[in-house]
Amino acid sequence: MAANRPRKDSARLVWGSKPKRPLALRDLELRTTEIVIPNAQDSQSHFAKEHMNRLICGDNGLAMQALLTQNYAGKIDLIYVDPPFASCDNYALGITIDGIKIEKSASRLERLAYTDTWETEIDAYLDFIYPRLQLMKKLLSDSGSIYVHLDWHICHYVKVLMDEIFGYDNFQNEIIWYYYNKFQGNINRFASNHDTILCYRNGKKYIFNKQTEKREKPVRQIKRTWDKEKGAIVNAKDELGKVIYRETDRRTVDDVWRISMLQPADKKENLSYPTQKPEALLERIIKASSDEGDLVADFFCGSGTAMAVAERLGRCWIGCNLDKVGVQISRNRLVNQQAQPFVLQTVSHYQRQMIYLVGGRISEMQRTILKLYGAVPQPERSDLGMCWRGGIPELVYVGYPDRPVTARKVWLLLQQMQGLEEVDCKNLAILAWDYDENYVAELADRTRTMKSSLATTIQSLMIPSEIFNYLKQSAQDVNLKYLRDKIVFREIPDLRLRQTVRQVEQDKVIIALAIERYALKTCPVPVEYQGALSDAIANNPATVIDSWAVDWNYDGTTFRSMWHAIRGYGKGARTVVAIAESPELPAGQRRVAVRVVDIFGNETNTTLQVEKVKK
Repeated sequence: MAANRPRKDSARLVWGSKPKRPLALRDLELRTTEIVIPNAQDSQSHFAKEHMNRLICGDNGLAMQALLTQNYAGKIDLIYVDPPFASCDNYALGITIDGIKIEKSASRLERLAYTDTWETEIDAYLDFIYPRLQLMKKLLSDSGSIYVHLDWHICHYVKVLMDEIFGYDNFQNEIIWYYYNKFQGNINRFASNHDTILCYRNGKKYIFNKQTEKREKPVRQIKRTWDKEKGAIVNAKDELGKVIYRETDRRTVDDVWRISMLQPADKKENLSYPTQKPEALLERIIKASSDEGDLVADFFCGSGTAMAVAERLGRCWIGCNLDKVGVQISRNRLVNQQAQPFVLQTVSHYQRQMIYLVGGRISEMQRTILKLYGAVPQPERSDLGMCWRGGIPELVYVGYPDRPVTARKVWLLLQQMQGLEEVDCKNLAILAWDYDENYVAELADRTRTMKSSLATTIQSLMIPSEIFNYLKQSAQDVNLKYLRDKIVFREIPDLRLRQTVRQVEQDKVIIALAIERYALKTCPVPVEYQGALSDAIANNPATVIDSWAVDWNYDGTTFRSMWHAIRGYGKGARTVVAIAESPELPAGQRRVAVRVVDIFGNETNTTLQVEKVKK
């Protein structure tokens, strides 16, 4: 009889593409791209990167595998995630510059993990969320808790998945966040004014701190107390046996949370990020399920609310976002908050991993990019192609993922062009994932010293990140004409800086850097606004800069942002200052690095050699 008894908790959610085997983990690493130092007073301190809070830019499935490689299994005390709700919404962040409304939406790469979901609905969404929940289970500590923020579109499916992954008996709460101040239009049904947050523990012993909130007005309550003999909570009584009453203006929080959603008029907290949640919501979760010094993680961190609140409450944190816009907003938010220094990271060889993630090869990717640009790939080299613009031949080079194109590489290509006897080719187009930090300056130096016979028109273009999403579609050449209209290769921004060095003491100097020029050859705005935007940039180069930062003592390896200027978001947005000034620094030669990010997501890096002040 026992052999035929049904297994406990055997109910499972089944769909056609559900993986039959556990996720095969990859041995991945995280690469630090920046040490962010919000407080200038900390700029001279030494930091151990492995012990710092971290903000990771990239696919969270890859990022969590990298964290497991770095021995984070069972180390995270609280996970809060606010994944996409399978609602088919296309979120965009609106920015206004001199009356020009610009929408910053996540690129197709940044929505890569989500776009298949919107196209093939529930099954693909489950394919997306299922392995990620499994990874979160591996990262969560034995005493940890996880909160998954959802709405009516998908919460009932995810509830069954979490019962399978975390265990039905580990379910804690189905929390209802009732946002009573949401405006509802004219709808022919009951208004949808709540989200659902599923809470699970990871073991029998877990952290939970009861939370209370203020009542609208005081109430008179019976005092309750614990009776050891009865082993139960009973009414408290005085010496005469009469029930004791008390007046209180506090109540214990239950599983229905009446917390207002952010409103456009909110000048203090609202960053105009579409999915931003109020800090009061995250504060309640973090206070309830973690203690000071615990590690909190948000793998869909959006505008960084969870990290900002964790920082304020004395918790350690990890944030991850595929959306570069969100990462930039989170970074700037933490800088403005004067957070402890933290690292900005990405998965090592991230572009290669993304190519493999969509089932492609690097050589195939390069040939696809050449075709999308309009070039014919060379038979023996996947990184070279030829095209004709108005009857004029042009050599096209495609860079390799995770390998910045250098000025030396372009110089070698120019020499190779001399060997193209079959055509008189004087145009060269570089299509790169990234460029070396001194690419523009070094290329200008090299081309100035070249002989006139090598004079060539060079276009330095960026490969758009959304190229990943078109790999499968471009497998057949018949799709290329349709896809070419969707892919835009934009020239890298032209950044020029002016430096001055002022001696303040015998062995101390102050360095000042000024942005003299920041030019965009192409702006991703409607045609009718391009003229006005170009005029605005000409009047003030800082108009379109989202933020810029300076490392006053660059070591050539890791950028340490010691000085920041941030445009801001929402009603607090202001044009950044165009001049950066260092604190007093030791006199002598040094290398200074500058990182500029504009409102369109373009990132430009450059370094300057600062010489000793001449007497």
